[in-house]
Amino acid sequence: MKNKVTAFFLIGFFAMVSTCLSQSARQEAGQKKTTPIPKAIDFSRLFDQEKMDREEFETLKRQKQAELQERLTRVEALEHAVDPESYIVGPGDVFSFNIWDLDVQYPINVSPEGRLLIPTLEEFDVDGLLLAEVKALVLEKAEQSYEIGKVSLSLEALRFFRVHVVGEVEYPGTYIAQAVNRVSDLLTEAGGVTERAWKRKIELRRQDGSVSYFDLSAFEQQGDLSGDVYLNGGDIIFVPTIGVGDDLVSVEGDIEHSGAYRIDQGEGLLTFLDRIRILKRTSDLSRIVVIRSHSDDGQSNGELSYVKPFTGANPRPFILQGGDRIVFPSNVVYVKGAVQTPGAFPYALSLTAKDYAGMAGGDFRSGTVRSVKVYHASTGKTERGPDVLVEAGDVVHVHTTWSQRLDVYLRLIPTITSLILAAHAAGFFSN
Repeated sequence: MKNKVTAFFLIGFFAMVSTCLSQSARQEAGQKKTTPIPKAIDFSRLFDQEKMDREEFETLKRQKQAELQERLTRVEALEHAVDPESYIVGPGDVFSFNIWDLDVQYPINVSPEGRLLIPTLEEFDVDGLLLAEVKALVLEKAEQSYEIGKVSLSLEALRFFRVHVVGEVEYPGTYIAQAVNRVSDLLTEAGGVTERAWKRKIELRRQDGSVSYFDLSAFEQQGDLSGDVYLNGGDIIFVPTIGVGDDLVSVEGDIEHSGAYRIDQGEGLLTFLDRIRILKRTSDLSRIVVIRSHSDDGQSNGELSYVKPFTGANPRPFILQGGDRIVFPSNVVYVKGAVQTPGAFPYALSLTAKDYAGMAGGDFRSGTVRSVKVYHASTGKTERGPDVLVEAGDVVHVHTTWSQRLDVYLRLIPTITSLILAAHAAGFFSN
């Protein structure tokens, strides 16, 4: 019995030692190669939304109806006077027909069928006509019917109509708009675009089958209204998503807008960074690194190239390619391994690996800081030694020495001995 119990405790002891050794080995193996991982597109919000019950849906519907009613009764702010040469007339527009010498005024609505009925004159089909065309049509007929008096036709109130906003917007659906609303107005009404939206080519689909495109990025950064056209009833605004098969680049680093982005063919790096509004006054362009896994001719060569496009006296324009990784400089250095307080530490110029290991509580007496390696984020290379110069974004890994590991194992011996003595006192060793 005694031999069995002794064997039991010895097996337990060696199992604990073996576990510690294997865990330490796995930790070292996992830390030999550290590469920055691009931030993936976050789809979590798609699964976080809880389904509404009927009561919640009815409450939301009543709120929307109240907001719509309030909007329909207030005066809309206009950018400028309505241009008769561009305003398209449709059902719901309100006109005023005036015969000045007779002091006669008729308020007239365009019917749901798109017709304008003027008493004592006739009915006109005006749906889809320009305001200038409607005025010319009515006044020409009025001059033939009224021999005296000045006749005029004026637009008194703008119609409301429905527009559909779908695709990568926060709240896709059908919205009420007016003919003086632009595409950007309805995108804002729909809560803005999502992180997966492709802003450069938002589609506006008309009822006649025509499609035009709106560059939201150009509008936000440059105030470009060339594609931000006025809307019409039945228009569909479609915001496309960033497709998996498209030309994508990743932006990495300690920045707010890191993630995956789509690029245009032949788009330069500086143009791209300006378009996604990621640059700041404090941005150091000379430290930005582009990691490319293929050669300039687009053929894969199986190796990574590290390029700093903005170094040199006269840096040339750098054209992006699909798969590029744009790494922004970090303002911290990461220390991990056999230190008391692993984590991120502020970057300071000209400090070495042993300096950062000391900040993190590395033990100089035991020699752990001599067993250190530095992973350079800007080049992807690894250097060993305490005197390696560390740059922002680098990872300093302090290895555990064999003496430290042996010390841990030796500390287990009193615990095992206590267990054996306790078992002996309890009578486990008696026959």
